[in-house]
Amino acid sequence: MNHLFGPVPSRRLGLSLGVDLLPFKTCTLDCVYCQLGPTTCLTLDRERRVSPADVLEQIRSRAEAVGEGREEEFDYLTLAGSGEPLLHRGLDEIIRGAKEAVDKPIALLTNGTLFFRDDVRREVLEADLIIPSLDAATTATFERVNRPHPDLSIEEVIGGLVRLREEYSGEIWLEVMLVKGINDSEAPLIAEAAERIGADRVQLNTVVRPPAEPVQPLSPEEMEAMLEIFSGAEVIADWPREGSKGTGALIVDLLARRPCTLEELAALTALHRNEILKYLEVLETAGKISRLRHRGVLYFQAPDR
Repeated sequence: MNHLFGPVPSRRLGLSLGVDLLPFKTCTLDCVYCQLGPTTCLTLDRERRVSPADVLEQIRSRAEAVGEGREEEFDYLTLAGSGEPLLHRGLDEIIRGAKEAVDKPIALLTNGTLFFRDDVRREVLEADLIIPSLDAATTATFERVNRPHPDLSIEEVIGGLVRLREEYSGEIWLEVMLVKGINDSEAPLIAEAAERIGADRVQLNTVVRPPAEPVQPLSPEEMEAMLEIFSGAEVIADWPREGSKGTGALIVDLLARRPCTLEELAALTALHRNEILKYLEVLETAGKISRLRHRGVLYFQAPDR
């Protein structure tokens, strides 16, 4: 299994080389806006899900290739990908080994739901940057936007983020994903919770990539208005940019033949799902592809089918 993907362009992290530690869609949440689709394994069980030796060998090999000019440079090594990284038990071993292998900062992209656990907080203390998310402040909204595992509560999620800030000396950038008509009215309460957490940055996002459910984004103007509620925050919603025209044309050609799921497109193009999503958002905005939901499964198709 290849655990690395990218580097992919990121507004926040420059060129980010991703490290994928989880089976596809293994998560503590089933967020309505998830770009990877519905969660198929909703769990709180932390397991040693991959071999740290295999992951670190791939990181060392990539670092060597970058040094020899055979692979592209990157700005961050980011633990992210197809599931929730905190569900992998032994993150500290991977973070520590990665820091020895690459002379780049190590970032952790997480939904932040498990930081109420002492063992989880201990395992991430050597990361350079942690980017958790917080999309709700009440139980009702938490269940609507994040559809959590039934044993999770929003109170313990917020409390865990507060304790992480107390114990962790690196940077914390708190992301808030705003979904029109679902959690945008709760923005003042989320802002209060963010103030309690005390992150170094609060970053506001909205639904700009194909979501798991047919939910709607806030407009750029509505996102700017949110800055009056979230004091000192910044808008990071990354409205689509151009990608490789060759890859974009290949995706359109594939979809002209038959509708495909995200998983199928990744297999057909030999690209990671996160990279495919960059192209899908650009192509959909340009009107070159559209989406189709059939029996609960999200497909993409050429609009002239």
